[in-house]
Amino acid sequence: MSKFRFWATIITALGFGLVGFFLGEALPMPVGISVVQVRIIYALLGVLLGFLTFARVSAWVVKTTTHLIKQLVTRLSFEIINQLSQFLSRSSSTFGGSSGRDQAVLSKGGQTPAMPQPGSLPLILDTSSIIDGRILDVAKTGFLPGMVWVPNFVLTELRQVADSADYVKRARGRRGFQIIEQMKKINGIKLEVWDKELAGKSVDDKLTALGKILHGRIITSDFNLNRSATLNGVKVLNLNDLANALKTLPVPGESIKIKIIQHGKERDQGVGYLPDGTMVVVKGGSMFLDQEIEVEVSKILQSPSGRMIFATKLSVTG
Repeated sequence: MSKFRFWATIITALGFGLVGFFLGEALPMPVGISVVQVRIIYALLGVLLGFLTFARVSAWVVKTTTHLIKQLVTRLSFEIINQLSQFLSRSSSTFGGSSGRDQAVLSKGGQTPAMPQPGSLPLILDTSSIIDGRILDVAKTGFLPGMVWVPNFVLTELRQVADSADYVKRARGRRGFQIIEQMKKINGIKLEVWDKELAGKSVDDKLTALGKILHGRIITSDFNLNRSATLNGVKVLNLNDLANALKTLPVPGESIKIKIIQHGKERDQGVGYLPDGTMVVVKGGSMFLDQEIEVEVSKILQSPSGRMIFATKLSVTG
């Protein structure tokens, strides 16, 4: 390798010297110096410049070549993964009519391909689910077994939150990194970082693309990502939907106690909240601001932002 570097340096220096030699006639000449002397001077300067710049030029060539090779390998690997996924999807739809997500494969014995279990599908965390913090509690309960991926571009976005000038955002971002470290220690979960590049302008686009490549499920609490990924055929597990599903709600006709803390949209309405944050709109409750009253549940409404309970006043309890 040292001999190759030596001769490469010599060739580079001679190349610069020849350039200087032929440019000697075209460049301005000092008074009293012949053309031959100018050419020799410029040739020597070219040789010196070749010796000085070879190290930088060679380093740039090696760096550029390495970068191009890495990009080529990454693109080829993703193309192979995409083609293989499409092939398995077509195969699974041919054998037994199962969907492409199942990726069924015939065994050597020619038996009917088995359907993959839901828990075997990889999970992909987005920034909102990590910052939210509830994902750690869910993981500790054992409801998230298997492979969990954290994309590198999500970590980049999380790092930007952790470096925010806003104190609350900065605290949440730093807490997010702690959550990732704690999830790595939970039995039954294998958490890995996806460090390959993905096509897409935004983080949401890249998450959707990764969901398609891995045939995985995105865990998020972001409403927009939930809708866009679902429209693109990627399964989404929304933490807010999970929280709403786990809330214990009263049934119509049941009486509950609620403290009225503000006025509602209608003139006679009062608004209170259950301990889990569920809003309760009480007809005839506007007169009992800052008082606890007993109400009867009339109906429960499911809205995009959560559940709302509508009730009517029964009596004042305190």
